[in-house]
Amino acid sequence: MTHVQLLVLSTTIVVVLALLAAAFLLLYQGASEQVITRRIDTLRQGAAVERPRSSSFWPALVSLMGRMGTAMRDRMLSAKDTEALAKTMAGAGFDPSRAVPIFIGAKIVCLFGVPALVWLGTVFLGYPLGKQALYTGLSLVVGMMLPNSVIAMIRRPYQAALRRGIPDALDLLVVCAEAGLGLESAIDRVAQEMKKSNRPVGVEFSLLTHEMRILPDRNIALTNMAERTGQPALKRLTGTIAQTLKYGTPLSQGLRSLATEMRNDRMIQFEERAGKLPALLVMPMMLFILPCLFIIILGEPVTQLIGVFASVPH
Repeated sequence: MTHVQLLVLSTTIVVVLALLAAAFLLLYQGASEQVITRRIDTLRQGAAVERPRSSSFWPALVSLMGRMGTAMRDRMLSAKDTEALAKTMAGAGFDPSRAVPIFIGAKIVCLFGVPALVWLGTVFLGYPLGKQALYTGLSLVVGMMLPNSVIAMIRRPYQAALRRGIPDALDLLVVCAEAGLGLESAIDRVAQEMKKSNRPVGVEFSLLTHEMRILPDRNIALTNMAERTGQPALKRLTGTIAQTLKYGTPLSQGLRSLATEMRNDRMIQFEERAGKLPALLVMPMMLFILPCLFIIILGEPVTQLIGVFASVPH
């Protein structure tokens, strides 16, 4: 390692240590604020006050990223981008009011932290300046896309669980409605039951129950759930319940017909996937199955032919 690289490395280490010291000061302040917030939340729920945990580094780090994202949100994103990001977070099962600032803060940390770590690694390994610049530039792209990839990985199974659990939740809702329960009581009961088998559906129905009790209009709560999840089935459920509330039609009858339609749609999707299987199996068959068949069928004749040609005198 040359003197120039050693000087640059020592300067970088000093700057990183100074930033870590400033971050730890903010973390200590954020940890104390989070302890107070947690105690207030537990008192609101009527539970006993929990003792603060011995290690509060990660919650304080998340709080720090949230405050960083709150400070930089208006400078980095427009109102339209912020709304789209909030819908994405809600579709992944997060609270947008908390998840959006944390996501922005994590994006800032990854944007600067990942290239810095990669550059330090290349300096320690003694790579030339060309490779250092190349790897640092590639890590900059990785740092920009890493939070988006994590959210996409979380959102995909959450949406799949919602699609699987909505027909079952509708069947339970029909049973509760036919048993004489009111709309809010039926949704609350379905939320409790679905949390055991399909937690995303149970969480969404629980949020719907709380919003229906708080908001002045039930249609607003139903619309919020449909927009929050982005599922067409829940949008249809919202329209069906709104119709029953407006015109006074029997709730169980409308829910039963809707559940039947969703079961039919689900069966149609399965049939479409089954119809696509032959086209999807063409390439694996050509790459893996047909070569094995050719080897088995033509292997012995080819070896005999090679033996015949080898025995022919030149």
